[in-house]
Amino acid sequence: MVLFALMLATGPAAACDVTLVGAGTTIRLDYDAFAFSRTVGRQNFELENRDEDACTIDLVLLNAERLPVGDAVIPDTDVRVTFSSRAGSAAVATTATPGIWRITMAGNERMTVPLEALVTQDAVPEAGDHALDLMLEVRDIGAPATNTAPAPVRVQLFAVPRAQMNIAGAAGTFGEGSTVSHIDFGILASDATRSVFLQVRANTTARLTIDSAHRGRLLLKDKPDGDEGFSYQARLRGEEIDLTRHWEQVIEAPRSVAGTSMPLELRLGTIGPHVAGDYEDVLTLEISAL
Repeated sequence: MVLFALMLATGPAAACDVTLVGAGTTIRLDYDAFAFSRTVGRQNFELENRDEDACTIDLVLLNAERLPVGDAVIPDTDVRVTFSSRAGSAAVATTATPGIWRITMAGNERMTVPLEALVTQDAVPEAGDHALDLMLEVRDIGAPATNTAPAPVRVQLFAVPRAQMNIAGAAGTFGEGSTVSHIDFGILASDATRSVFLQVRANTTARLTIDSAHRGRLLLKDKPDGDEGFSYQARLRGEEIDLTRHWEQVIEAPRSVAGTSMPLELRLGTIGPHVAGDYEDVLTLEISAL
């Protein structure tokens, strides 16, 4: 009797021949720290299956340590972004590991895969460009690495220069709402004072300007011509403002949503004999990013 032992050895499955088409690219986010909406950046990536057979691969977003990254903080900003891919097709699926997407492609197929970066943690970064450098890599399912070079991906956050100001009443009689539209001295009396607070926030150096329509005087309403009215003074954070001319000051507000609060005090001078009526001046306060 002759016995034959038959053995069949199987080699490893053939690797998928899927590549990223094109060079590295940038995902740009135009970020306004003081806006009330989530900032999103999107970029499309092209995959090409050069094999005739269908293939399933992992698309991996890597950080500098070559670890999969599902979210990250943009350097020097404290702004966190979360990454996702929404191809609108069952061919692209998330995995248990953030930053890895499983993609099934037909033979000889070319597919567009969008990558989205969504701001999920806000901050107030300095105005200008901030960048996070990552890599995008195609791997066989479950493989720890690949033999092909990854494509560089730069996440670029542009912090839009912003300077904003609210005027909040602190004492006396003020206009309706949280923003003061007028300051009412009531019945004029010598040395009467009223105060408001200028709440300023900015992500860059800002300029505050103040201009008095009547050069620091309250004039009779609707009849300003020929009326000398009454002088008054203004102090910002204890510093006297010359209302007879254009006034401006460069401000460095804390890089925060709250910003800084600056007291503005208005004080009447000596009130002598005067014609009955309403007296007014218009102060124009403007804040601008430099």
